[in-house]
Amino acid sequence: MTGMNRTEEQLAELNQPSLWSGINAYRSDPLIVDLTSGLSRNLRDEFDQIGRYVTSHEAQELARMANQGVPQLHTHGPRGERLDQVEFHPAWHALMRRSMSSGLHSSVWENSPDTRGNEHKARATKFYLTSQLEAGHLCPLTMTSASVAAIMASPRVQKEWAPKILSRKYDSAQKPALQKTAVTIGMGMTE
Repeated sequence: MTGMNRTEEQLAELNQPSLWSGINAYRSDPLIVDLTSGLSRNLRDEFDQIGRYVTSHEAQELARMANQGVPQLHTHGPRGERLDQVEFHPAWHALMRRSMSSGLHSSVWENSPDTRGNEHKARATKFYLTSQLEAGHLCPLTMTSASVAAIMASPRVQKEWAPKILSRKYDSAQKPALQKTAVTIGMGMTE
C-alpha cells in the first residue's frame, strides 16, 4: 500500500472481517439452537447441514459470483428476433436449486410429519441460515411461498399451479410457466 505507514496498513487489515469458512452457522448460534431444540432430530440435522453449507468455501464462492454476475437483459437474438429474456449467472441458478431443494419456498405448505405445528419456525430457521450466505435469491422464494395462500382461494387455480409452485425441483428454463416442471412466483415484481 503506497502512501500508508505501517500503522495505517495494520488498521486497514483489522478493519476486515475474518473469512467465514468452516464455521457451522447453525451450531455456532446458541439462540437458534435453543429455539429449535424441541423440533425433530431430522429437522435439526437439516439445519446442521445448511449451517455447514452456508459457510463452506463452495457456497461462499457461489454467492460471490452470483452477486458479481448481475442479470443481463437480452432483448434480441443474433438474427434480430425478439427475445426479452433475462440471463442469470449460473451461480444464481445453483443457489436457487439448493434453496428450492431445501423447501424455502414450499415447506410451510407440505404437511410434513417432521414440521407439523412448526412449519413456519422450521422455514424461518432455514431462511435465517441461508440469508447469511446470500439474500438476493431469497426474494423470489419468499414471494413464491406467500403466493400459495392466494392461489388456495381458487380450487381451479390451485389445481393448475400448486404442483409447479410446491415442487422442490428448480426449472431455470425460459419458457411459458405452464410448460415448466417448477415455477417461482413474483420475479416480475423484482425486475
